[in-house]
Amino acid sequence: MKFEKILPRNSRRRQILRSIYYKFFSKYTEEQKKYLNWIRKNEPNNEELEKQRNTKFEINPKISIIVPVYNTPEKFFEELVECLEKQTYSNWELCLADGSPEPLEFMKKYPERDNRIKYKIIEGGNKGISGNTNEALTLATGEFIGLLDHDDLLPEFSLFEVVKTINENQNVEFIYSDEDKLETAKGPRYGVFFKPDFSPYTLNSANYICHFSVFKKELMDKIGGFRSEYDGSQDFDIVARASELTNNIVHIPKVLYHWRAHQNSTAQNSDSKPYAFEVGKKVIKDHIKRSLNTEVEVTDGLTPGSYEIRYEVKGNPKVSIIIDGRSISKSGLEKLIKKIKNKITYKNYEFVVVSNNNIYGIKKIIRPTKDKLKDYNKAVLQAEGKYFIILDETLKAIDKPSFIEDLVGICQDENVGIVGTKLYNKNKQIEHCGIVIDKNGTGDLLYKDEQKDIGTYMQRLLIIHNVTSVYFKYAMIDKDIFMEINKFTNEFSGLLASIDICLKILKLQKQVVINPIISFEVTRLNDAYKIQSQEEKIQKKWKENYQKGDTYFSPNLVRTSIGLSIRA
Repeated sequence: MKFEKILPRNSRRRQILRSIYYKFFSKYTEEQKKYLNWIRKNEPNNEELEKQRNTKFEINPKISIIVPVYNTPEKFFEELVECLEKQTYSNWELCLADGSPEPLEFMKKYPERDNRIKYKIIEGGNKGISGNTNEALTLATGEFIGLLDHDDLLPEFSLFEVVKTINENQNVEFIYSDEDKLETAKGPRYGVFFKPDFSPYTLNSANYICHFSVFKKELMDKIGGFRSEYDGSQDFDIVARASELTNNIVHIPKVLYHWRAHQNSTAQNSDSKPYAFEVGKKVIKDHIKRSLNTEVEVTDGLTPGSYEIRYEVKGNPKVSIIIDGRSISKSGLEKLIKKIKNKITYKNYEFVVVSNNNIYGIKKIIRPTKDKLKDYNKAVLQAEGKYFIILDETLKAIDKPSFIEDLVGICQDENVGIVGTKLYNKNKQIEHCGIVIDKNGTGDLLYKDEQKDIGTYMQRLLIIHNVTSVYFKYAMIDKDIFMEINKFTNEFSGLLASIDICLKILKLQKQVVINPIISFEVTRLNDAYKIQSQEEKIQKKWKENYQKGDTYFSPNLVRTSIGLSIRA
């Protein structure tokens, strides 16, 4: 936008032109319109805000808002205080610790104006972002701690929604919300980030939680505050350590935080703090070591702030590669097995083949019947591997020779039951990268027909993350867990069979993970279609899941022919 280079950043004219640009000229116009429509439909109007102010909660915790201060522009700070004073929930306190080279004189008037505001000048000067935040924490007297940057804002219903959540989930210890961006307090609002419910493997790949994070004071005390060696990614470190100490984590699928975008913030300029991404690698390594007792290799992802993770393989577990060769000739089957043998780098594996043909060197041959799933069960029963993966004649290319060890590294986590992979066709278009269930339907393939390596919402095509379901072929499954869910059944066919298997795994409190860094070229997915006559049946069987919706997919998003879009 050329006018942004000409007009002063905070000028009224620039704001007006930016609004016009988004409304009429921006290539994101349609999504921006959808977001504005979403705001109108989903956020409280004046009447509803007044009702919030008059609401009497059973539990009325004090929320301590922690803000480290360093050379904060007076305009930004005035707007921050105003946004708190407008909150429809009033039992809060603002805890400020000033590490500026010269104390900010204008801040001293605020405690006099509002006794909920506490201001402290840090003795000895700046202690860095973590040290300054810890100084602010010493002022906190609330039952819950909320983290707010000195240049960001909260909508006036933010704390009300947090307290409402505390009343509805009285064991909650960690709360986070959705967020968006703005340049000035008057907007326009853009860049909305609708998040999933708590997703451990997604968090390992990127700090998707970020803002607005609220912690029970007792949990923050257990965490032990912020650590200076993680400055730059100190919030990521706090979130990671909190997730290790509690399972009482609640996501509020509402926009309760406005991240101010300016040249010195990563909201607008990811290059403003490049060191933060390096520190992020240390956060991930240390977090996974503590939580899983596993070493990982962490490298930069394809987008700033995302990471490619390789989990170590412990020991040398056997993996069974089950080949469905029922529909190809003997020579075709031999070529397929040779292709796999020549490509993979993992050594401790075996082949179990479903075929009428005897293949040289293959000891375990399952003679096929008309019941494909029963044949797979027979193959698994004969398999010696701790883990198994089913491949078939649709396989055309293996992108990563290390795919077995990369999948085993995740499957070895006792909290994981199945790990899916990314599948694409000869045109480099996605065939599978996770399945989303919807309370308004049964299930859909995410990003079907998109280009395989594009940046997408939350970078789902590029990072390891949690999902509700994956396609059961080209996925690695823990054999013990497979036996515990009573193997494959003929209750459902096609895509619904995969959903049913994964919902069974989730019911065991095991995670369904997808690793899109592992990808295969395939011709078609014979088992990834929906049987309409079975849709009502699966919705009835998994009524609670469908009513709740997909926990790893925001209720504010919808799958469209162009990827993901706002559910306006």
